[in-house]
Amino acid sequence: MPGSQPLVPAQQLDRILAEGRPTRVHMVGIGGVGMAGVAALLKARGFDVSGCDVLRGPLSGWLEQRGVPVANGHSPDHLSGFDGWVVRTPAVPEDAPELAAARQAGCPVFRRGDVLPRLLEGLDSVAVAGTHGKTTTATFTATVLRSAGLEPGWCIGGDSGGLGGVASPGGGRYLVVEADESDGTLALYHPRVVVVTNVEFDHMEHFDSVEAFEACFERFCRQARGRVIYGADDPRAARLCAALPGARGFGLGPAAAVQAVDLVQTPSGSVFTVRVDGETAGMVRLPVPGQHNVLNALAAYAAAAECGVAAETICRALESVSLPRRRFEQVVRTDSGIRVVSDYAHHPSEIRALVAAARGQQATGRLLAVFQPHRYTRTLALGGDFPSAFRGVDELILVPVYAASERLLEGGTAGALFERFRSCAPGETAGRVMLADSLCQAWAYAAQALRAGDLFLVVGAGDVERIGAWAREA
Repeated sequence: MPGSQPLVPAQQLDRILAEGRPTRVHMVGIGGVGMAGVAALLKARGFDVSGCDVLRGPLSGWLEQRGVPVANGHSPDHLSGFDGWVVRTPAVPEDAPELAAARQAGCPVFRRGDVLPRLLEGLDSVAVAGTHGKTTTATFTATVLRSAGLEPGWCIGGDSGGLGGVASPGGGRYLVVEADESDGTLALYHPRVVVVTNVEFDHMEHFDSVEAFEACFERFCRQARGRVIYGADDPRAARLCAALPGARGFGLGPAAAVQAVDLVQTPSGSVFTVRVDGETAGMVRLPVPGQHNVLNALAAYAAAAECGVAAETICRALESVSLPRRRFEQVVRTDSGIRVVSDYAHHPSEIRALVAAARGQQATGRLLAVFQPHRYTRTLALGGDFPSAFRGVDELILVPVYAASERLLEGGTAGALFERFRSCAPGETAGRVMLADSLCQAWAYAAQALRAGDLFLVVGAGDVERIGAWAREA
């Protein structure tokens, strides 16, 4: 049953990591940010790491600079004569030929989420989880710890220009990681500090109920070796975490121990006062837009304070943070004022926050968007929530679902989602909604439709970011 699958025996992986034998590691699907980060940490620990992916992506060169060769495509031949162990991304199915060849050769196969929790052992770790905001919160936290001179390591599911990459072993005792809940391995972490940004049902491809999803977060929180920090404004996170010993909430509401007050938002960022346990701790001028990023900054504040960083240092460091790649990333700005912003948002709540931030920046011109739904399971389960998330967008182009290895699911297609948009009354969703057959067709329309002063959002967690690259080239 999804959500209750048996975990890979921890003892086997623990023995491998403790003994350092076998030393060879092959990573199937290494091009994703989560896999690339784990590869970099394993390489730094002395393992002989290699990998492959369907196509060479932006991180292939970054890995090769660190001594990790990346092969193009998947093939059982990659494991010919191989005598090590294999790590796979959740995007690669269990029955993939490469994994079958590994098992036939007697090589143990682990999930990415099996490995990363084991790399935290012996360190003062901060594990950031949540349906939304965990990549940005982890990035902010690592930035603050580094500004405080603590030389943290990190492994984050997003490429941060400010940090210099998706992962680093660091030079101190702190390690900040993004803890992914998508395949249930969130329950394997035992960090010193747990951060839960929010808990909203997702990953229906693995969890068969809201209860199973929440149970995974609950176990994660109860395994904290120190403090649990949670989003006090989020009902589920508060219900799961508030009663835990020593738990501290962050947010805008009065229930938060770490609270933002006197909040003023501008098109380029926010200014607010941090209040801790009712006492003023300092003022922050956050250089990134959106109320959701104020919450991410508060979470980072609470985590850094738990690591012993002074309030003044945290507030100063938060004034120099930057967003990870594809988090409101401006990829184009023309002389006529046309802007193209690429964003990873793929859940209705994330899209709603994105549109609000975009509207806050639009003094003139229209707001256009292209959206690529991610996974048939999510599109089917949350289909009714997507139309209202795009309210405020003048023109929206839907493109085919990014399957992420899933099989076609009736009711979970872009066409089915388009029908949900069409059933909405005027004013309930985007002003005009169109359905494109491909990314190419969507870009062809947008390229001729954009006018001076328009803001164009490229939205989704799949390969829709190619449109941002095409816009840059154009």
